[in-house]
Amino acid sequence: MWRIIFKCMSARCPVCGEDLPAYRGGVDIYGPCDGCIDPHLSKFRPVKGVSGSVLRFCKCGRRHLDAVMAHVAGIMIREGCVPEDARLRDIGAPLITPALPLESAPFLPERSLVILSPHVDKGTAETIMEDVPEVKGVLRGDMRTVPGMMDSGTRPHVYELLAGCDMRCDIIETPSGALSIYRRQSRLHIEFSSGKNLKIQTAAREILSLRPENVLDATCGPGTLGIFSLMAGARNVVFNDIWREACEMTRLNLRVNGFHEGFRVYNRDIRELPDLIDERFELCIVDPFPGVDPREFIDAAKRLAENTLLIR
Repeated sequence: MWRIIFKCMSARCPVCGEDLPAYRGGVDIYGPCDGCIDPHLSKFRPVKGVSGSVLRFCKCGRRHLDAVMAHVAGIMIREGCVPEDARLRDIGAPLITPALPLESAPFLPERSLVILSPHVDKGTAETIMEDVPEVKGVLRGDMRTVPGMMDSGTRPHVYELLAGCDMRCDIIETPSGALSIYRRQSRLHIEFSSGKNLKIQTAAREILSLRPENVLDATCGPGTLGIFSLMAGARNVVFNDIWREACEMTRLNLRVNGFHEGFRVYNRDIRELPDLIDERFELCIVDPFPGVDPREFIDAAKRLAENTLLIR
């Protein structure tokens, strides 16, 4: 069973202004109490016939994820966003925060869920925020389209924040301890928590083998792999991403995880870096945007570093 505590480092959310704490082990926030009930709702049956008792809160103030999504679905049906025979799987993606590997569906406290749906409109999103206390924010977008910036020759894609706040945290276990990685979910791609983070596992094998002191995280996204490099003992890490929003999230995540020196953040195309950075790195990490051909990135990395790690 995962448990969570807050560590003292924090930053302010650029969306809602609330504190963004670093999470570690501690108090369980998603497990059921003795009175919590799993409604055992099918994702493939119409929501309209769900009993009102399913939507009731437990005495502990939490509800099963499916009950929360059924509540959201009922509002979307009533407002005409989805057909009357809509199923739970038709509504959208529930994104919990903080997100961590779970053995079963969570029982949610207040403001622990961001909804991503291609069907919702602004008025309905505001109603969901008013009526469903577990929801922190509502986004309009299609999961088949990845938010972010693919290349310097392409326009960035973002989801639309209709109501609330879209800042989420992923808790990532590493060999050097837990990382709290925040991202504005309308701006950066979704990563679902599982028992094993393959990116971290791949990076950890290389970093713990080489023990590099100088690392370039050349396509850093929210900064996960570069921050792990700092945790693993790197003295100097340069973060870079072509997407300005990713650079802002990297700066925020560095603060949240307690790093205030030993790094620089660039907002450039990786292919420009060899002409901008006059230093040699022991390791360059390349984690390209989904769908990007990384060959030119690898060529640039070889001009910058003795070793290149391509994350696929």
